[in-house]
Amino acid sequence: MTILEVHNLKKIYTTRFGGNQVQALSNVSFSVEPGEYVAIMGESGSGKTTMMNIIGALDVPTGGQYILNGRDVSKMKGDALAEIRNKMIGFIFQQYNLLPKLSVLENVEKK
Repeated sequence: MTILEVHNLKKIYTTRFGGNQVQALSNVSFSVEPGEYVAIMGESGSGKTTMMNIIGALDVPTGGQYILNGRDVSKMKGDALAEIRNKMIGFIFQQYNLLPKLSVLENVEKK
């Protein structure tokens, strides 16, 4: 069973000033099988962070489909996305995003 599938994924942002549209992702498709390692690589501004935000259920696509373990995440909102983040996705942030008032253990333990 495929773990992750992305079909014709699109993401368009509208700028705050002027209302211009910026296409961050255009018809991206790929799949990830169990045990497979995948790297998302590209030049600055190529959509890597946008893709990771969608895969991590932090953002939703403008178009296309994102399926995680058989569930269509691309149509989810709010609490459903939070459940995906809580139960199915793990993050290691580049800037760490640790809470300074907590110990290292408290920052990583599941509550």
